[in-house]
Amino acid sequence: MRLMLLNGGMALSTVVRRLVPEEVEIVELDSFAKAADCLREDPPEAAIIDLTPMALPWCELQSLCTFHEPPIPVLFESCIHDSPREAGLEELDRNASFLAKPYHLADLQAEIDRLIGAVKGSTLPG
Repeated sequence: MRLMLLNGGMALSTVVRRLVPEEVEIVELDSFAKAADCLREDPPEAAIIDLTPMALPWCELQSLCTFHEPPIPVLFESCIHDSPREAGLEELDRNASFLAKPYHLADLQAEIDRLIGAVKGSTLPG
């Protein structure tokens, strides 16, 4: 499984690397443009998107995840925004969630588990 991590800093990267199982390949990106290209050209099975900085069209990345077939489960997280709406996201569907910092590591672990579970569930026969 490939997990795209659009990261605004080293702390999130370090924590995510400790929380994901060894078999999860993390594709770490450092810009909105690289994340958009990745989602279009070589989509991961799941994504964690740090909503930093403020003035980017985050709903574009959300749409790329939502309308991919199958949808790409995504966690949006932010130390700036208190809600998805404040970040400029559309209403979250069942494949997306949002965490505002500060949050507990247990919350992040639960979200990573949700992403992995969603990916495993999408590969089950119909």
